[in-house]
Amino acid sequence: MTVKDFDRVIGPPGSFDEPPPPSADLLKTVAGMHPVRTRTRFGAFALVALGGLLWAVIALGHLPLRQDLYALPTWWVIAAAALWGVSFALSLEAALVPRRGDVLPAPGRAARISGIAMAALLVFALVATAQAPGLSVRPEDLHWSLFRSCVHCIGIVFEISAVFLLVGLLALRRLVPMGGARIGMALGAAGGAMGGLVLTFICPIAGTAHVVLAHVGGMVLAAAAGALFLWGVARR
Repeated sequence: MTVKDFDRVIGPPGSFDEPPPPSADLLKTVAGMHPVRTRTRFGAFALVALGGLLWAVIALGHLPLRQDLYALPTWWVIAAAALWGVSFALSLEAALVPRRGDVLPAPGRAARISGIAMAALLVFALVATAQAPGLSVRPEDLHWSLFRSCVHCIGIVFEISAVFLLVGLLALRRLVPMGGARIGMALGAAGGAMGGLVLTFICPIAGTAHVVLAHVGGMVLAAAAGALFLWGVARR
């Protein structure tokens, strides 16, 4: 086909009709556009941390401190509080804060960090549980079985971790369609760690079996509950 044949088919250059001008509604819409406020990396972390910490402070204010607290070794109290607190912060950060350059939290990283935190607390409870003779109590001193003492403390852990799960779900709505169970695991572990931190100051039962099964076990159960909770929400 020659150039002349092409011109006969579609017309010579410049013979096309001009496109119609944009409508007034379109121009008004474009003029009213503005940048969308992006989600801050630490916004959800701050929201969940403040909400959960408020409830933990209320719990500490309403429950008496353990009677053997001031008789325990100072180094142990500081080490235990630091380990529970760091486990809380790292698990919560992994569940809610995306890595720099990412949009959503990484589920694999969240599960990995919360798992390491639970393992570290388990080792600490097994090898470094402290007691104050004459002041620390055993379950039988309260006329409780070991099982009942564990149920009591796990209940406190669940009350505190439930706040983190609910506020966390609010902060993460529509943001975790994939990997929800692993994000929920880290979120539950964070709440369980805060519950364990509170128990460090209010629970006078210092036996290794109780601390491992009730305090650390409560954190593990909270992590499992968080995984099931967010998994169910994501499926719906």
